[in-house]
Amino acid sequence: MKHDPQPATASEWLAEGDALAARGELQAALQCFEAARALDPADVVLHERIAATLAALNRFSEAIARYHEAIALDPCNTDLHHGLGWSLEQMHRLEQAIDAYREAVRLDPNADGSYNNMGNCLQALGRIDDSHEAYRRAIEAAPQVPLYYRNFVQSRRLTADDPVFAALEQLVGVAASLTPANQAEIHFAYGQALSDLGRNDASFDHFLKGNALHHAGVRYDEAASLGLFAHLPELLTSEVLADKRGLGDPSAAPIFIVGMPRSGSTLIEQILASHPQVLGTGERTEFGEALVNCIGRDLDDPLRIDIEALQGVGAPQWRTLGADYLRRMHTSLPEMQSGASGYPRFTDKYPFNFINVGLIHLALPNARFIHSSRSPLQSCLSIFSRIFHDVPFSYDLGELGRYYRAYDALMAHWQSVLPEGTMMEIKYEELVEDLEGNVRRLLAHCGLDWDERCLSFHQATRQVSTASAAQVRRPLYKTSVQRWQPQQALLQPLLEGLGPALAPADSVSMHGCAPLADVGSVAPGSERKS
Repeated sequence: MKHDPQPATASEWLAEGDALAARGELQAALQCFEAARALDPADVVLHERIAATLAALNRFSEAIARYHEAIALDPCNTDLHHGLGWSLEQMHRLEQAIDAYREAVRLDPNADGSYNNMGNCLQALGRIDDSHEAYRRAIEAAPQVPLYYRNFVQSRRLTADDPVFAALEQLVGVAASLTPANQAEIHFAYGQALSDLGRNDASFDHFLKGNALHHAGVRYDEAASLGLFAHLPELLTSEVLADKRGLGDPSAAPIFIVGMPRSGSTLIEQILASHPQVLGTGERTEFGEALVNCIGRDLDDPLRIDIEALQGVGAPQWRTLGADYLRRMHTSLPEMQSGASGYPRFTDKYPFNFINVGLIHLALPNARFIHSSRSPLQSCLSIFSRIFHDVPFSYDLGELGRYYRAYDALMAHWQSVLPEGTMMEIKYEELVEDLEGNVRRLLAHCGLDWDERCLSFHQATRQVSTASAAQVRRPLYKTSVQRWQPQQALLQPLLEGLGPALAPADSVSMHGCAPLADVGSVAPGSERKS
């Protein structure tokens, strides 16, 4: 058999690396790019390829170092500054990311992707007016990119005479010429803009279109998800939890905020993080990573745990799991390193940890849980009006309703089997109605002394990178509790999915303001980067 000859020149190594990267073989591609750089260390293209590949492999600290090396060779390269900004953004070094994006747009005033990402960083830092201006500049530079409109309208109410609204309407008019993914983006953006103008029927029609388009490109195994929710209570009964209680790591530092998306969890974290003894860490996936590492992998899916293996887990593994989670958190967050941060408690508000509540309790028996909840129909309608990167069940009303019902049943199980005082529920509607009373309950549950600053949560300057980044910079308003609802006939799949016990919780045809959504950034090497 004849073998292809080994690449001999830098350009041949580069071509081989590009081919491997196109097939998704990033580690092999990286090796090719490194081989090419060894032959031609002055070629800035090779440095850029290495940095971008490291970023694609989530090796962001290494990518940052390589971007700096490349910029030293070619300081006027806009793409390099954008890539550096992206890598810094992924490490939550947002001020430095903004500086990198600013340099990119200084070099190229039409660098639309850098303007967009700068807007995301500014919004996360609470500099809302500056973020609006950045999104506006992105749209002016590239009015054909739907993502920029969605980011803009999710952080600011558009008026009908705003030039951005006119540009949005023009793009909606030619939506059929866009890719399905971009069509979905533009329908979600226009739906939000129409909702802000009070054109609710037309708004929901665009949300229906956007969800249908997005749903077609999403992989979601409903039977597996709902089956897991039903199986966990069988494995983690009150007897099992009582028998294994106290075997995990004894740390009382973590406060887990769990629940469905759009239920008020970011608000709860912002309140707690306004306390001088609490570090708000945002949505973290470290527990899931530690779980897969410590408990065992499913042979059919190496990214999932072997559920049945839980029955044989003993004290050393539970203690190791808790300690591994804490180690990962300290490694990921500079504020938690050195042990002298002044933050004896920290929040972890990854909402889907509601699935892991029983496991977290066994690994960290002294951790506290906050269940963030909202009326079922309001929660589901808010989710349905958004695009998320990790919510595959939300783009079909029936699937959304059935998922919510399964989540509700699982949370009821956890509440019934956990020791008293381990988990409390904060209902969004009650929090809005009586902020101080519920904040006092919240702090007491977490073992924290009363602090007035928790009532002024909107003045906190911490980073907030979730869907509600703009909302938690404003005081609470009771109009945020209810949003307009479409006619019952359009909601029938959702109502059937929720079931009779959950569906009647809301009255029909209420009006109010719509919550905000998550934002998207443009990665180096993606369709829109400069």
